[in-house]
Amino acid sequence: MKSERQLRLYMVINPVPFNSFEDHEAALFIHLHELVEQSIEQGEDPRAMIEDYLGITCPAGESPEDIAAFLTGTWAMEKAMWDLRDNWANLDPSLPEDSIMYGGLAREDALSIFQEVTLKSYLESLSTILDS
Repeated sequence: MKSERQLRLYMVINPVPFNSFEDHEAALFIHLHELVEQSIEQGEDPRAMIEDYLGITCPAGESPEDIAAFLTGTWAMEKAMWDLRDNWANLDPSLPEDSIMYGGLAREDALSIFQEVTLKSYLESLSTILDS
């Protein structure tokens, strides 16, 4: 992770370091589901947020599962996953573990940013993915 945007998009809490892109991808999909659930619990409309930030119609149902599944299939999310796959393919294992896990930020700073991630901030970061 080389930027705050990437940190917001790709960082997840996991008890052990990932060994592969596929493990990281699966954890991200769980994280997205949790963000959608939190958004609904806070009285937000995640479908409307997806439409506003990504500029697409969200025909998903009302359940967090449907909304998260729709979000994972969007072009922006697919692009984000391709970028993450490229990062895994180009991973330099000689870098210090903290640099790999926290994008060169101090662990405390990275965790602080992660703890502030909401569906809104996630979608804000995701909406810029096509610009990169």
